[in-house]
Amino acid sequence: MRFWIIVWVLVSVVFWNCKKDKEETPLPFESIVGRWRADAVENTVNGQKVWEKVLYTDPYYFSFRDDGVILDSRGLPACCSPDSLKVNGVAFKIIPQSGLPDNPACAYVDCVGCPSWDIQQNGDEIIISYCYGVQRAKFIRE
Repeated sequence: MRFWIIVWVLVSVVFWNCKKDKEETPLPFESIVGRWRADAVENTVNGQKVWEKVLYTDPYYFSFRDDGVILDSRGLPACCSPDSLKVNGVAFKIIPQSGLPDNPACAYVDCVGCPSWDIQQNGDEIIISYCYGVQRAKFIRE
């Protein structure tokens, strides 16, 4: 009997100390999670592409959730958001990990959907290319 108790304790200790050596690979969008403020848009002036600061009385904010979902400034799902993101060259599909409430503002928006946004991040600044690079905007992390 004593033998089986010792064996049970040893086996328990071995299993207790075993851990999965699963190295968690950061997802490509983890670096962009958080709140962002519109800073500039790219326009063509005299044949040259230039960045023009966004002028506003109330800043435009949006955020990325930790599952890639894009939220507007009120925390509701952004209207006309893409199905996927490409962050610094790494593409991934946006798959909501929790429920999303309806955004009533989206009922009044006629979306010309872009299937993916291309995002280039440099520190606390991102440049988003919408619809195959036709329009680009610069955002600063808040």
